[in-house]
Amino acid sequence: MPEDNSRPSVPFEPRPNKQRKPAAKKGTPIVKPQTATPAMAEQGSGYIPDVVSKRMIRRVLVFCGIPVITGMGIFLVSYWIIANHFFKVPNTVVLLTSMACLGLSVLGLTYGILSACWDEEADANGSLLGWTEFKINFGRMADAYRASKQMQRNRDFE
Repeated sequence: MPEDNSRPSVPFEPRPNKQRKPAAKKGTPIVKPQTATPAMAEQGSGYIPDVVSKRMIRRVLVFCGIPVITGMGIFLVSYWIIANHFFKVPNTVVLLTSMACLGLSVLGLTYGILSACWDEEADANGSLLGWTEFKINFGRMADAYRASKQMQRNRDFE
């Protein structure tokens, strides 16, 4: 797959030409760093900068939080309606609407992360809905997935 050099890469984006380290022998302890350091950001080892993580958190709170609160609100309001005998609400309606809102919150979690701007140097938080950033970040994620599958296939043939 040809490499697209028209866009800058983000610090935690996988590099396609990165060589894998040989597997550790059995009995050798694997030491993992406890916290991310700026040196890790230079190596591209999965470090997410604070600026980017704060953008992600803000978007997740909106796109995931609103459906969760709505789902819980539907449950509580329907309980209040049933308890005060205003009218009969079928249990399946309450269950399905609450589950739909909670399912929407899972999609909101994913969309909140992918719609944030992953560029550390960018000042803007992106557009209100983040559709442009979502398309860019989803493309990056799909490219990384394809590259990892290709590396796995190459390793299997060796």
